[in-house]
Amino acid sequence: MKKDKRKNVKIHLRLKPILVLSFFILVISVFFYYLMNVPIKNIYIEGTTYLKDKEIIELLEIKNYPKLFKFTSKSLEKKLENLEMVQAVKVSKSLNGVLKIKIQEARPLFYNRGDYCYVLSTGATTNSYDFSGIPFLVNYVPNHIMERFIKELDRVSNENLMLISEIEYAPSRSEEVVIDDTRFLLRMNDGNEVYINLINIDRLNTYPLIYSLFDEKGILELDSDNERVVFRSYKSIEENRRE
Repeated sequence: MKKDKRKNVKIHLRLKPILVLSFFILVISVFFYYLMNVPIKNIYIEGTTYLKDKEIIELLEIKNYPKLFKFTSKSLEKKLENLEMVQAVKVSKSLNGVLKIKIQEARPLFYNRGDYCYVLSTGATTNSYDFSGIPFLVNYVPNHIMERFIKELDRVSNENLMLISEIEYAPSRSEEVVIDDTRFLLRMNDGNEVYINLINIDRLNTYPLIYSLFDEKGILELDSDNERVVFRSYKSIEENRRE
């Protein structure tokens, strides 16, 4: 009888880890099944101004709220990155069925009259949207200067970018010698003109403060290497011409 008891105890001890393992596998299987079949319940899209939610949802093929893990986050991000207005995107999922799409849109910087298109902060161009309050580039800019110009202009705030009416590429020269091939002439909506070069373009963010120091309309030269601001009123320019 004692031997039988020992056998029963040994069998019971051997069955216990098997039962625990089986239970663990069952739990994992149920969780995995739930995970693979949970549908998208809510879609949150953040950071968009020009892109429409409908456009994004249709592109990602999630209009009918398919299973949450039918697509990977990376595959959804890759689709959105193909949109010209998308500069950066992050897609995340929650086990409760929430899909979050956070988008950083490209900024419209100016309209290029020569190429008949809007130029974005990414360097891409578009005619698919209508943007208001941005300046017009009125003449040709060499490609190597244009690339730098787009990058630097993106540093100017939207509020100050909207103060510009026209942009003209205007290298400074001494007779036939080019002194600064990164200079631009900006015609402002308030009637002033501003000379700026790429190295000093962030000074445009202080334009309202600088101009508040003067009582007349005129030309501001912000392209110098030092902090000195040169202002010439239209009145004084006209008087000098008459002399």
